[in-house]
Amino acid sequence: MVTLFYLATEETAGGFGISSDILGSNVINLVIIIGLLVVYGGKFLGNLLTERRNRIAEEIQEAENRASVAAKALAQGKENLNQAQVKAKQIKSDAESSAEKLREEILVQGQKDIERMKATAVQELDSERAKVVAGLKQRIAVLALEKAEQQLKETLTDEVQGKLISRAVEQLGG
Repeated sequence: MVTLFYLATEETAGGFGISSDILGSNVINLVIIIGLLVVYGGKFLGNLLTERRNRIAEEIQEAENRASVAAKALAQGKENLNQAQVKAKQIKSDAESSAEKLREEILVQGQKDIERMKATAVQELDSERAKVVAGLKQRIAVLALEKAEQQLKETLTDEVQGKLISRAVEQLGG
């Protein structure tokens, strides 16, 4: 109280002046400044803090949304990877199955070709054997005829020839 009285007396004595009570005047100045801040700055400071809190909450919400979106994208990516791996295994299995089936078909076709070639070779050999046998028979027949003709020429005389003709005529009905 003394300080307020002291300030008031100095003010009436001739205006503002320097107070020699530094401690007392600072407390009063601080009370006045704090009072002005509370009255006028409270609303302003409250609005600033509210805006800052709202901005921080929005940024946290955005970060949570981005984290949620990233987690969903990661889960989707993992699922896509799993599906791709399953599809790759299926493709590999199908390819192996197709390769095995194709190998079996090639082996069967090769076996058929071998059998066909064997049959063709047997037929060709039989055909060639038949040609050779026919050629040999013809050659033997020709040689036999030549030999018979030669023997007939050597052993067939006019007298034997006459007897043969007579016998043939008698057999024919004569």
